[in-house]
Amino acid sequence: MTPTQEMVMTLFTKETIDKVKEQFKNGKEIVSNESFDMSFRLFKPTANFINLELLIQMPIETGEEQDFPGIGRGRMQTTVMFFKPVGFFTQKKGFLSTDIEVTVVKEFENDLDYLIKAGKVPSNIKTHKLTLEENAVLAAFSMEAANNAQKYEDASFIANGLYCDIFMTFEGFPQVFLDDRHGLNGPIAAYLLREQNSVNPIVQYKELFDKFHSMSLMTAFKRL
Repeated sequence: MTPTQEMVMTLFTKETIDKVKEQFKNGKEIVSNESFDMSFRLFKPTANFINLELLIQMPIETGEEQDFPGIGRGRMQTTVMFFKPVGFFTQKKGFLSTDIEVTVVKEFENDLDYLIKAGKVPSNIKTHKLTLEENAVLAAFSMEAANNAQKYEDASFIANGLYCDIFMTFEGFPQVFLDDRHGLNGPIAAYLLREQNSVNPIVQYKELFDKFHSMSLMTAFKRL
């Protein structure tokens, strides 16, 4: 399996599922989960959801562009660490049993499809995917979006498996859009970092923003 397939497979291992069931019972907020030589955690932000998150180190650019002798123009780089959600668990209580269901974010959908086709996902676990609008909100409030937005210039990048664009408004602050290829029009997020030191959803996405903020799924807010 590829590394991303192993990340998704971790959602379905017996060890992970057993830990998730116990965590729903005892209410513990964080449970460590080592799998495929990677460091995950099971994070329970609310009573109804448990995220599988991978500890990530990402290089990001900081400060203004400057001249580096013998290299050219560029920005200083630093490294940030954060927990990246692969997917999340919910539980559906039936008359005789409690079933665990799994939802993956867009970035890992192809890996989930492969694992299902290969027969590696247990048939008793129901799987789900998010809508385009839901995945767009996760992309617009990702660490990748935040990193690009702080530069205060037009940019294109990939986040949560989606092609994204940042365009500067006439007022001088960056807004995040999905690329036209996805067929979702209009801005999703406004990064008012210099004006108000805030990051805000466009009005039509506020309900999803509030939901995902409570679920701790947006990596722009998960820096350690």
